[in-house]
Amino acid sequence: MGDDSAATAGGAIARVLVYLDAELREQLAAVRRDDPDAVHQARIRVRRIRSVLAVYRRLFARGQTEDLRRDLRELGASLGAARDAEVRAKATEDLLQARTAPAVIDAVEAIAGQSQDEYRTARTDLLNLFDSREHVALLDRVTGFAAAPPLHRRAQKPAQRSFRKALRREVARVDEYARAAADLRLEALHELRKKARRLRYAADAVSSGPIAVLDARIQRLAYAAETAQDVLGDHRDGILLARHLRLSLNGHTLGRSAATGIGIFASRCEKQAIRELDRLDVALDGIRALYP
Repeated sequence: MGDDSAATAGGAIARVLVYLDAELREQLAAVRRDDPDAVHQARIRVRRIRSVLAVYRRLFARGQTEDLRRDLRELGASLGAARDAEVRAKATEDLLQARTAPAVIDAVEAIAGQSQDEYRTARTDLLNLFDSREHVALLDRVTGFAAAPPLHRRAQKPAQRSFRKALRREVARVDEYARAAADLRLEALHELRKKARRLRYAADAVSSGPIAVLDARIQRLAYAAETAQDVLGDHRDGILLARHLRLSLNGHTLGRSAATGIGIFASRCEKQAIRELDRLDVALDGIRALYP
Protein backbone atom coordinates (compact mmCIF):
# COMPACT_ATOMS: atom_id res chain seq x y z
CA MET A 1 0.00 0.00 0.00
CA GLY A 2 2.98 2.32 0.45
CA ASP A 3 2.52 5.94 1.51
CA ASP A 4 -1.14 5.93 0.45
CA SER A 5 -2.03 4.09 3.66
CA ALA A 6 -1.59 7.35 5.59
CA ALA A 7 -3.19 9.65 3.02
CA THR A 8 -6.16 11.87 3.73
CA ALA A 9 -9.47 10.66 2.35
CA GLY A 10 -9.71 13.73 0.11
CA GLY A 11 -6.29 13.25 -1.43
CA ALA A 12 -6.86 9.54 -1.98
CA ILE A 13 -10.32 9.92 -3.51
CA ALA A 14 -9.00 12.60 -5.88
CA ARG A 15 -6.33 10.19 -7.13
CA VAL A 16 -8.96 7.50 -7.58
CA LEU A 17 -11.09 9.85 -9.68
CA VAL A 18 -8.17 11.00 -11.84
CA TYR A 19 -7.34 7.37 -12.58
CA LEU A 20 -10.96 6.47 -13.40
CA ASP A 21 -11.36 9.56 -15.59
CA ALA A 22 -8.35 8.53 -17.68
CA GLU A 23 -9.74 5.00 -18.02
CA LEU A 24 -13.13 6.32 -19.13
CA ARG A 25 -11.64 8.50 -21.85
CA GLU A 26 -9.52 5.58 -23.06
CA GLN A 27 -12.53 3.29 -23.34
CA LEU A 28 -14.71 5.89 -25.06
CA ALA A 29 -11.95 6.26 -27.66
CA ALA A 30 -12.03 2.48 -28.07
CA VAL A 31 -15.78 2.68 -28.74
CA ARG A 32 -15.10 5.12 -31.57
CA ARG A 33 -12.59 2.65 -33.04
CA ASP A 34 -15.14 -0.16 -32.65
CA ASP A 35 -12.67 -2.22 -30.62
CA PRO A 36 -13.96 -5.58 -29.34
CA ASP A 37 -15.88 -5.28 -26.06
CA ALA A 38 -15.30 -1.51 -26.01
CA VAL A 39 -18.92 -0.56 -25.31
CA HIS A 40 -19.03 -2.94 -22.36
CA GLN A 41 -15.77 -1.62 -20.94
CA ALA A 42 -16.85 2.01 -21.35
CA ARG A 43 -20.11 1.26 -19.56
CA ILE A 44 -18.15 -0.31 -16.70
CA ARG A 45 -15.98 2.81 -16.39
CA VAL A 46 -19.04 5.02 -16.17
CA ARG A 47 -20.45 2.79 -13.45
CA ARG A 48 -17.16 2.79 -11.55
CA ILE A 49 -17.10 6.58 -11.39
CA ARG A 50 -20.77 6.76 -10.39
CA SER A 51 -20.19 4.14 -7.69
CA VAL A 52 -17.25 6.04 -6.21
CA LEU A 53 -19.21 9.29 -6.21
CA ALA A 54 -22.15 7.56 -4.52
CA VAL A 55 -20.42 5.42 -1.89
CA TYR A 56 -17.91 8.10 -0.86
CA ARG A 57 -20.34 11.00 -1.29
CA ARG A 58 -19.84 12.20 2.31
CA LEU A 59 -16.30 13.22 1.39
CA PHE A 60 -17.62 15.81 -1.06
CA ALA A 61 -19.33 19.11 -0.36
CA ARG A 62 -23.06 18.69 0.01
CA GLY A 63 -24.97 18.67 -3.28
CA GLN A 64 -21.86 18.64 -5.47
CA THR A 65 -22.14 15.13 -6.93
CA GLU A 66 -25.82 14.70 -7.80
CA ASP A 67 -25.86 16.42 -11.19
CA LEU A 68 -22.68 14.70 -12.31
CA ARG A 69 -23.96 11.29 -11.25
CA ARG A 70 -27.24 11.93 -13.09
CA ASP A 71 -25.51 12.93 -16.32
CA LEU A 72 -23.16 9.97 -16.11
CA ARG A 73 -26.18 7.72 -15.62
CA GLU A 74 -27.59 9.05 -18.89
CA LEU A 75 -24.29 8.33 -20.66
CA GLY A 76 -24.35 4.86 -19.17
CA ALA A 77 -27.89 4.34 -20.45
CA SER A 78 -26.81 5.24 -23.98
CA LEU A 79 -23.92 2.79 -23.75
CA GLY A 80 -26.30 0.24 -22.27
CA ALA A 81 -28.70 0.43 -25.22
CA ALA A 82 -25.90 -0.66 -27.53
CA ARG A 83 -24.45 -3.20 -25.13
CA ASP A 84 -27.78 -4.88 -24.35
CA ALA A 85 -28.57 -5.36 -28.04
CA GLU A 86 -25.07 -6.74 -28.60
CA VAL A 87 -25.50 -9.23 -25.73
CA ARG A 88 -28.95 -10.31 -26.94
CA ALA A 89 -27.61 -11.05 -30.40
CA LYS A 90 -24.73 -13.18 -29.09
CA ALA A 91 -26.81 -14.94 -26.44
CA THR A 92 -29.44 -15.85 -29.04
CA GLU A 93 -26.85 -17.23 -31.44
CA ASP A 94 -25.24 -19.22 -28.61
CA LEU A 95 -28.45 -21.20 -28.22
CA LEU A 96 -27.80 -23.01 -31.48
CA GLN A 97 -26.35 -26.51 -31.38
CA ALA A 98 -25.12 -28.88 -34.04
CA ARG A 99 -28.35 -30.87 -34.01
CA THR A 100 -30.67 -27.88 -34.08
CA ALA A 101 -33.36 -28.24 -36.75
CA PRO A 102 -32.84 -26.05 -39.85
CA ALA A 103 -36.18 -24.28 -39.36
CA VAL A 104 -35.21 -23.37 -35.81
CA ILE A 105 -31.76 -22.18 -36.94
CA ASP A 106 -33.38 -19.87 -39.45
CA ALA A 107 -35.73 -18.48 -36.80
CA VAL A 108 -32.97 -17.96 -34.24
CA GLU A 109 -30.72 -16.27 -36.79
CA ALA A 110 -33.56 -13.94 -37.76
CA ILE A 111 -34.10 -12.99 -34.11
CA ALA A 112 -30.36 -12.49 -33.59
CA GLY A 113 -30.20 -10.42 -36.78
CA GLN A 114 -32.85 -8.09 -35.43
CA SER A 115 -30.74 -7.52 -32.29
CA GLN A 116 -27.67 -6.92 -34.45
CA ASP A 117 -29.60 -4.26 -36.35
CA GLU A 118 -30.59 -2.69 -33.03
CA TYR A 119 -26.93 -2.69 -31.97
CA ARG A 120 -25.81 -0.95 -35.16
CA THR A 121 -28.50 1.69 -34.72
CA ALA A 122 -27.58 2.20 -31.07
CA ARG A 123 -23.89 2.46 -31.94
CA THR A 124 -24.64 5.13 -34.54
CA ASP A 125 -26.60 7.02 -31.90
CA LEU A 126 -23.63 6.68 -29.56
CA LEU A 127 -21.21 8.17 -32.07
CA ASN A 128 -23.59 11.06 -32.69
CA LEU A 129 -23.75 11.59 -28.93
CA PHE A 130 -19.94 11.57 -28.70
CA ASP A 131 -19.82 14.39 -31.26
CA SER A 132 -22.26 16.55 -29.32
CA ARG A 133 -21.25 19.59 -27.29
CA GLU A 134 -23.13 18.18 -24.31
CA HIS A 135 -20.97 15.05 -24.29
CA VAL A 136 -17.72 16.99 -24.59
CA ALA A 137 -18.88 19.26 -21.76
CA LEU A 138 -19.70 16.25 -19.59
CA LEU A 139 -16.24 14.76 -20.04
CA ASP A 140 -14.69 18.12 -19.23
CA ARG A 141 -16.78 18.29 -16.06
CA VAL A 142 -15.64 14.81 -15.01
CA THR A 143 -12.01 15.75 -15.60
CA GLY A 144 -12.40 19.05 -13.77
CA PHE A 145 -14.14 17.38 -10.84
CA ALA A 146 -11.36 14.78 -10.58
CA ALA A 147 -8.62 17.40 -10.78
CA ALA A 148 -10.14 19.61 -8.06
CA PRO A 149 -12.98 17.81 -6.28
CA PRO A 150 -15.18 19.97 -4.02
CA LEU A 151 -14.32 18.31 -0.72
CA HIS A 152 -16.09 18.42 2.63
CA ARG A 153 -13.99 19.07 5.72
CA ARG A 154 -14.39 15.42 6.75
CA ALA A 155 -12.22 14.58 3.72
CA GLN A 156 -9.25 15.65 5.85
CA LYS A 157 -9.63 12.48 7.92
CA PRO A 158 -7.41 9.43 7.24
CA ALA A 159 -8.32 7.61 4.05
CA GLN A 160 -8.36 4.11 5.46
CA ARG A 161 -10.82 4.92 8.25
CA SER A 162 -13.09 6.98 5.99
CA PHE A 163 -13.20 4.37 3.24
CA ARG A 164 -13.86 1.51 5.65
CA LYS A 165 -16.79 3.38 7.22
CA ALA A 166 -18.27 4.09 3.79
CA LEU A 167 -17.90 0.46 2.71
CA ARG A 168 -19.44 -0.78 5.95
CA ARG A 169 -22.51 1.38 5.25
CA GLU A 170 -22.66 -0.03 1.74
CA VAL A 171 -22.52 -3.62 3.01
CA ALA A 172 -25.46 -2.81 5.30
CA ARG A 173 -27.31 -1.43 2.28
CA VAL A 174 -26.68 -4.64 0.31
CA ASP A 175 -27.99 -6.64 3.27
CA GLU A 176 -31.12 -4.46 3.41
CA TYR A 177 -31.81 -5.00 -0.29
CA ALA A 178 -31.15 -8.73 0.07
CA ARG A 179 -33.95 -8.95 2.63
CA ALA A 180 -36.23 -6.98 0.31
CA ALA A 181 -35.45 -9.44 -2.49
CA ALA A 182 -36.20 -12.56 -0.43
CA ASP A 183 -39.37 -13.19 -2.46
CA LEU A 184 -37.19 -13.37 -5.63
CA ARG A 185 -39.17 -10.78 -7.58
CA LEU A 186 -37.18 -9.85 -10.68
CA GLU A 187 -37.07 -6.11 -10.05
CA ALA A 188 -36.14 -6.55 -6.38
CA LEU A 189 -33.30 -8.84 -7.45
CA HIS A 190 -32.24 -6.25 -10.00
CA GLU A 191 -32.05 -3.56 -7.31
CA LEU A 192 -29.98 -5.93 -5.17
CA ARG A 193 -27.68 -6.54 -8.10
CA LYS A 194 -27.13 -2.80 -8.56
CA LYS A 195 -26.22 -2.42 -4.89
CA ALA A 196 -23.79 -5.37 -5.07
CA ARG A 197 -22.24 -3.88 -8.20
CA ARG A 198 -21.84 -0.50 -6.54
CA LEU A 199 -20.18 -2.11 -3.52
CA ARG A 200 -17.84 -4.05 -5.80
CA TYR A 201 -16.66 -1.03 -7.75
CA ALA A 202 -16.29 1.15 -4.66
CA ALA A 203 -14.25 -1.51 -2.85
CA ASP A 204 -12.13 -2.29 -5.88
CA ALA A 205 -11.37 1.38 -6.53
CA VAL A 206 -9.58 1.80 -3.20
CA SER A 207 -7.96 -1.63 -2.85
CA SER A 208 -6.40 -2.38 -6.24
CA GLY A 209 -4.48 -0.67 -9.01
CA PRO A 210 -2.23 2.32 -8.38
CA ILE A 211 -4.41 3.66 -5.53
CA ALA A 212 -4.50 0.67 -3.18
CA VAL A 213 -5.30 2.45 0.08
CA LEU A 214 -6.98 -0.57 1.68
CA ASP A 215 -5.72 -4.13 2.03
CA ALA A 216 -6.46 -7.60 0.72
CA ARG A 217 -9.57 -7.91 2.91
CA ILE A 218 -11.25 -5.20 0.85
CA GLN A 219 -10.12 -6.89 -2.35
CA ARG A 220 -11.90 -10.01 -1.10
CA LEU A 221 -14.96 -7.88 -0.38
CA ALA A 222 -14.89 -6.61 -3.97
CA TYR A 223 -14.62 -10.20 -5.21
CA ALA A 224 -17.54 -11.35 -3.04
CA ALA A 225 -19.67 -8.48 -4.33
CA GLU A 226 -18.66 -9.34 -7.90
CA THR A 227 -19.79 -12.94 -7.32
CA ALA A 228 -23.20 -11.76 -6.12
CA GLN A 229 -23.43 -9.36 -9.06
CA ASP A 230 -22.58 -12.14 -11.53
CA VAL A 231 -25.11 -14.56 -10.04
CA LEU A 232 -27.86 -11.96 -10.23
CA GLY A 233 -26.75 -10.81 -13.67
CA ASP A 234 -26.80 -14.33 -15.10
CA HIS A 235 -30.25 -14.88 -13.61
CA ARG A 236 -31.64 -11.65 -15.03
CA ASP A 237 -30.04 -12.19 -18.45
CA GLY A 238 -31.59 -15.65 -18.69
CA ILE A 239 -35.06 -14.46 -17.70
CA LEU A 240 -34.96 -11.48 -20.07
CA LEU A 241 -33.63 -13.61 -22.94
CA ALA A 242 -36.53 -16.02 -22.45
CA ARG A 243 -38.96 -13.10 -22.56
CA HIS A 244 -37.25 -11.71 -25.66
CA LEU A 245 -37.54 -15.05 -27.45
CA ARG A 246 -41.23 -15.39 -26.64
CA LEU A 247 -41.95 -11.82 -27.70
CA SER A 248 -40.07 -12.45 -30.93
CA LEU A 249 -42.48 -15.25 -31.75
CA ASN A 250 -45.15 -12.60 -32.16
CA GLY A 251 -43.03 -10.65 -34.63
CA HIS A 252 -42.18 -13.49 -37.00
CA THR A 253 -44.27 -15.84 -39.09
CA LEU A 254 -42.92 -19.24 -38.07
CA GLY A 255 -43.87 -22.80 -38.78
CA ARG A 256 -44.85 -25.11 -35.93
CA SER A 257 -41.38 -26.69 -35.70
CA ALA A 258 -39.57 -23.36 -35.47
CA ALA A 259 -42.05 -21.94 -32.94
CA THR A 260 -41.75 -25.07 -30.80
CA GLY A 261 -37.96 -24.89 -30.94
CA ILE A 262 -37.92 -21.25 -29.87
CA GLY A 263 -40.29 -22.09 -27.01
CA ILE A 264 -37.98 -24.88 -25.87
CA PHE A 265 -34.99 -22.52 -25.92
CA ALA A 266 -36.94 -19.98 -23.85
CA SER A 267 -37.84 -22.62 -21.25
CA ARG A 268 -34.20 -23.71 -21.01
CA CYS A 269 -33.11 -20.13 -20.43
CA GLU A 270 -35.61 -19.75 -17.60
CA LYS A 271 -34.61 -23.02 -15.92
CA GLN A 272 -30.93 -22.15 -16.08
CA ALA A 273 -31.67 -18.69 -14.72
CA ILE A 274 -33.51 -20.16 -11.73
CA ARG A 275 -30.60 -22.53 -11.04
CA GLU A 276 -28.25 -19.54 -10.89
CA LEU A 277 -30.01 -18.31 -7.75
CA ASP A 278 -28.86 -21.43 -5.89
CA ARG A 279 -25.49 -19.65 -5.51
CA LEU A 280 -26.90 -16.36 -4.26
CA ASP A 281 -27.00 -17.03 -0.52
CA VAL A 282 -23.38 -18.18 -0.51
CA ALA A 283 -22.34 -15.05 -2.39
CA LEU A 284 -24.21 -12.77 0.04
CA ASP A 285 -22.80 -14.61 3.05
CA GLY A 286 -19.35 -13.94 1.63
CA ILE A 287 -20.06 -10.19 1.71
CA ARG A 288 -21.49 -10.30 5.25
CA ALA A 289 -18.54 -12.32 6.56
CA LEU A 290 -16.12 -9.57 5.58
CA TYR A 291 -18.16 -6.81 7.23
CA PRO A 292 -20.44 -8.44 9.83
